[in-house]
Amino acid sequence: METFLEILKLGSVGIIAGFFSSYLSGRDHRNKKWWELRVSAYQEVINALSDLYYYFDRHFKAEIEYRELSDEYKDKLSKFWDDSFHKVRKAADSGAFLFSDEANSALREFINGQEAHHDSYWDYLDNGCAGAKKCLIALVNCSKVDLKINE
Repeated sequence: METFLEILKLGSVGIIAGFFSSYLSGRDHRNKKWWELRVSAYQEVINALSDLYYYFDRHFKAEIEYRELSDEYKDKLSKFWDDSFHKVRKAADSGAFLFSDEANSALREFINGQEAHHDSYWDYLDNGCAGAKKCLIALVNCSKVDLKINE
């Protein structure tokens, strides 16, 4: 009888330890997957903002230098716009689901700047270039804080 009680004690300890370790590993797995999802979201929007900055910067420099861009180069730049703007807009629409409030605010500010009325094409390019750069810097800084990346 005494042996049976010892086996029962050991079995109950094993079951409790199994449930506890299962709980901890499940929690760690969920946290890791959530972190990976956020990393992917930040990476995608930072890449898209970088492409948008390049788009505005190339057009802005061409306007300042009074030179025409070739049709082939314009098509290449248009692809940057087509591929990237919608990613940034979708990221801004996702709200605080994936991004911090500060990152979401920077994305909203950039999108609102694009939807605003501009008096001239030059003004549009200048504001777009500055807005994309500002938002890009803000998101990189937010990602370092949100993802706990140490410099």
